Amino acid sequence: MKLTLAVTTLVLLFAGVAYGGDSLPPPTWPASDIKPIGTDIQPATGVTLDSFHVTFEKTTFHDVLGALGAAPVQHQGDAGEFLMWVCYTLPDVHARVWLTSSELGGHKYIDGMVAKQLESTDTKTSLCPVATRQIAVVSLDHGIWLGSSVEKIKNILGIANGAPASVISYTYQGKDGEFDVDSFLALKMRKNQVTELYASHTTTN
Repeated sequence: MKLTLAVTTLVLLFAGVAYGGDSLPPPTWPASDIKPIGTDIQPATGVTLDSFHVTFEKTTFHDVLGALGAAPVQHQGDAGEFLMWVCYTLPDVHARVWLTSSELGGHKYIDGMVAKQLESTDTKTSLCPVATRQIAVVSLDHGIWLGSSVEKIKNILGIANGAPASVISYTYQGKDGEFDVDSFLALKMRKNQVTELYASHTTTN
């Protein structure tokens, strides 16, 4: 998959989602003309929610519902604009998390996520239920999460792209045997800290 196609597809996925009736859709990512910087490290391979770990392209929606509790699974669009998601509110970390799947996930596997920092302590909502287990620690596999500083991110993934200070994004393109691997991470910043993140990991042949 070409870099431009991978980034365009991700933007279309998040920008094209409409209200799904009984589930809160992920927030729209602010599209940017600045290309993400390439990195030798896959920036988005999975996320840990306390003792439960989501491995992108391996963990299923069934696994998630069993671990975090019942929640509406919604989808929107088709082909390259298809997106399926399940949303959870995590009051202990003041965050909302969407575990997502593109068309490559086969309506089954999680291959991305969106997370947003919540400013209000009133986090309960019927459209994005509170996880049934207490979750006090969350992070991507490399330790990046909401609240991470620009300096921490640079230490892990390298110098950021030339985008405005409010946007940082990274991409990885490599091989796993005969398969092409694309890993993408976009971060929205405010006052030097991450307030939203968008991640995807896909394998194609």
